Amino acid sequence: MKQHFLPTGLPLLSKELIEMANRRRTYVIRTVYALLFLGCVGFIYMDNLAPLMTNPLAMLGRGRDIFKAMVSLQFAAIYILLPAITCGVITQEKERNSLGLLLITRLSPATIILEKYLGRLISMLTFLMLGLPILAFAYSLGGVSPAMFINGLWLLLLAMLQVAALGVLCSSYFRTTVAAFIATYLIGFLMLFGLPIAYELNLLYYQNAADLIVDVIQRIPYLGELLPPGNRPNQEINFLFYAPYWFDRFSWTAGGTSVVRTVIFSIPILLSTFVFLIFAHFYLVRRAFLPSNNFLLKVFKKLDLLFSKINNNRVTRGIVLVKDNVRLPESKPIAWRETSKKSLGTFRYLFRILVLMEVPILFLCIIIATGDPQPIVPGAVMLLWLIWGITALFLAVSATSLIAGERSHETLDVLLTTPISGAELLDQKIAGVKRLCLVLLIPLLTIVLFETWWKWENFQMNRGHQYETQWLPYLVGSLLTLGIYLPMLVYLFCWIGMKIKSQTKAILTALGSILVWCLLPFILAFPLFILIPNLKEDSVLYGLFLGPASYLVMNEVAEFHAFGSAWPPLVVNAIIYGGCLLLFRTLCRNHIDENLGRLGYNNSSYYRPDFDSIDGISFDQQSPLSSDL
Repeated sequence: MKQHFLPTGLPLLSKELIEMANRRRTYVIRTVYALLFLGCVGFIYMDNLAPLMTNPLAMLGRGRDIFKAMVSLQFAAIYILLPAITCGVITQEKERNSLGLLLITRLSPATIILEKYLGRLISMLTFLMLGLPILAFAYSLGGVSPAMFINGLWLLLLAMLQVAALGVLCSSYFRTTVAAFIATYLIGFLMLFGLPIAYELNLLYYQNAADLIVDVIQRIPYLGELLPPGNRPNQEINFLFYAPYWFDRFSWTAGGTSVVRTVIFSIPILLSTFVFLIFAHFYLVRRAFLPSNNFLLKVFKKLDLLFSKINNNRVTRGIVLVKDNVRLPESKPIAWRETSKKSLGTFRYLFRILVLMEVPILFLCIIIATGDPQPIVPGAVMLLWLIWGITALFLAVSATSLIAGERSHETLDVLLTTPISGAELLDQKIAGVKRLCLVLLIPLLTIVLFETWWKWENFQMNRGHQYETQWLPYLVGSLLTLGIYLPMLVYLFCWIGMKIKSQTKAILTALGSILVWCLLPFILAFPLFILIPNLKEDSVLYGLFLGPASYLVMNEVAEFHAFGSAWPPLVVNAIIYGGCLLLFRTLCRNHIDENLGRLGYNNSSYYRPDFDSIDGISFDQQSPLSSDL
């Protein structure tokens, strides 16, 4: 009797690749990435080689700068795009309730992890292959040694393997794609930059231990040559898991020694990859069927129990300073639901988030204030940009989930049956996000006021810095961006959540959209300015304000010399993004019924006071519903 066996190939990997090839967004994302990549290539080419077009021989040996810039660009693509690609590889199966079907097949948990992992790696390789012709072109110009070329490709591969493994681990551990998405970026940031930041802030002292490790390595006959005396051992230990550091550290040494050094010092990156995959395999089955659980809410409840025990004493006697309104409201029921029944809407939980963000910021500002006085403080600038990134992440998750989350939980139809207009429905849904904006606003204001005070102190000292010490334009510009950007992001992300049905896709689309919006003006403006020397400088620079990050960057580093004053860019930025705020708000309020597919959305008289009434609910006489009744 002939036996029939299942194919022994890679069925899950084949499924992943076929599904990816049949999705329209795959080609849209690749096209957008190709355009951004080509724009960066054009800028790098024109900046390095355009001045040498009249003398072709002078172009020889200039490939090193282009090669370094392109490898750095590829690293940025890996660290920005790959976590978003891999974080949903397992959680999507959990959300579709199909992970159990995979586990009862002949595929072992290790095979599932490996094939899912390879599927996302192949997807990322298609992006990185766009840069291979450019790398080859840079190599042909000269200045790039074979060791440099090998180091670049090797470290790009290691970074891709490491980041993808971290995304698979978070996807295996967490239940939802949103949680895995946030955890992948946060854990990745702490892993790559946690030790360097702690070391630079003098928060972590381990020099003696580092010196001991380096001393042991230097006593080994061959390895001692790879780490000669005089190096900063702390610096080496800080960047153990950061591939771009090793590319910049060893790629400029000719010969095979640099390749050997790169391979040896990149062993921690490779080991971290294996550790991530092992833990992903460990958690795949153990956390496959966990019930819905909000980790943050669970932590807050434990803190509530602890604070309640501490509060029950003879002095305080269980005093409650602010009490959340848990009674059923007489009006605005949806706003009450958003601010009383959701963890990121209640006052006590938002207050804890504020404390967790504000206390470290105040501590870091105190440390920065003890340093040397200078008009621009790099630490404060980087801290402000970091908080802006966290703010965009929080708002993307919360604002897009206002509508997309209701779809995912199958509660949107219930909301649409209420006798509330679309605009009012939106206003009440945003009530919780407004509270979150106020919480995120306080840390941003803290840094802005600290920098304003710092600039004012330098202005009083009359240090001669014309633009760096202009505290008043900086303060006004920062306050305007805070007042305009925060509601603009809320309405933009909310509109994306209306358009896209899947909550995960909506969040990823929101983050991708704001990233492209910030980078695209820079990519398009600078090559235009280089290609057309006679073009007025102001016209090109003002075009940069089409991206929301442009003014934030210029305001922090005080790059207003080309404008003669800081006030014209401030006015232009306020006009552009004030208009964007009104546009997104109008799109959300006027088209919410249309985007949600609500009955009678296209009838301007859908809600009128002279309708027939049934049990207090009014119906339009011209609508199909009233005619059927």
